[in-house]
Amino acid sequence: MTLPLGDPRSGRGQSPQPHGRGRTAGRPASALTKALLGAAMVLSSAGSLVSAGGAQAANNYSCAPRAAAGPGGFVNLAFSAIGIGDTVTCADKTFTVNSFDFGGNTGNINFEWVPVDPAPGYVDDLFSTDINFSPSIVGPQTGFFDYTVQITQPGWVFNTVQLDSAVAVNPRSPGDTSVIKEIRSGPLLNSINGAQVGPIPMAGVTSLSVRDTWSVAQGDVLTNVKDTFTQASEVPGPLPLLGAAAAFGWSRKLRSRMNPVARGEA
Repeated sequence: MTLPLGDPRSGRGQSPQPHGRGRTAGRPASALTKALLGAAMVLSSAGSLVSAGGAQAANNYSCAPRAAAGPGGFVNLAFSAIGIGDTVTCADKTFTVNSFDFGGNTGNINFEWVPVDPAPGYVDDLFSTDINFSPSIVGPQTGFFDYTVQITQPGWVFNTVQLDSAVAVNPRSPGDTSVIKEIRSGPLLNSINGAQVGPIPMAGVTSLSVRDTWSVAQGDVLTNVKDTFTQASEVPGPLPLLGAAAAFGWSRKLRSRMNPVARGEA
């Protein structure tokens, strides 16, 4: 006769009851369970430590010159290659990646040093981070890039900052696309629908913590976000800020010629 599953006489569908040698002498089953769980937790922790110890170390990059033995340089990094703690050195600037969220989009960041005039040192030279989405992202989307930029050479301080973005606005969709450049203990710049903001004068500081946050409105298209910095001697001359303004204007015109969105081709 076939007994139904679960019938105590069938021996099927029931957990065996501990008895005789099936139990650990002098230790109840609940204690054994706790011991096994504890051991599993220890092994799991050990595995985590091994995994953390084997994590990829931060990378250090240096700007490659645009011309042999010439001034200026850049480093171009794909989103997928960027890691927290990575550093990029361009002339006397070091950029350090703190955190980011590219929303699963692809693209790259160009860290750049552009000499502008033959003034001594780095007066009016442009240092920038240029975040390029490839392909451009279509809203609604949000994301951010958080980093620190520091002057490593004594005697120099930041004196202007600027924010720019390239946006194709969908006139049939409500809302604005906003890119906010937040500088801790400094100004907050807000680029609406691709407007250029700055250059804005800065106090004489040597290190800036920056967070770029973008919020793309429904149907709008964001191609890139660009932060630009200039520096001056700690004892500034009479013309650096005027020179910086002219340099920024030149950079904007050059970028608009290169950017299909700004030319209305997107």
